[in-house]
Amino acid sequence: MTTSKKKSTKPQAKDERLIYIGPSLSGARLIYGQVFIGGLPERAKEFFEAYPWFKNLFVPVSNLNSAEKEIATAGTPLNKYYKLALEV
Repeated sequence: MTTSKKKSTKPQAKDERLIYIGPSLSGARLIYGQVFIGGLPERAKEFFEAYPWFKNLFVPVSNLNSAEKEIATAGTPLNKYYKLALEV
């Protein structure tokens, strides 16, 4: 009898790829579509402290299509976060 070990298809934290789906911020602080490997970017820490909701604008690359649809739909949480980010 053989047993097979399944490899986890879930990405490890160090391999996690997040894409920023908020508006580009002045001074190239963050640019729409930037991909970050290994989790949230350290350089955005100031935004996370000042605006805890800002983390919601970083989504797994695999969820990009559905997240973009949500941003385009008025009244959804991502739509609200995107509008708030326009004021940052």
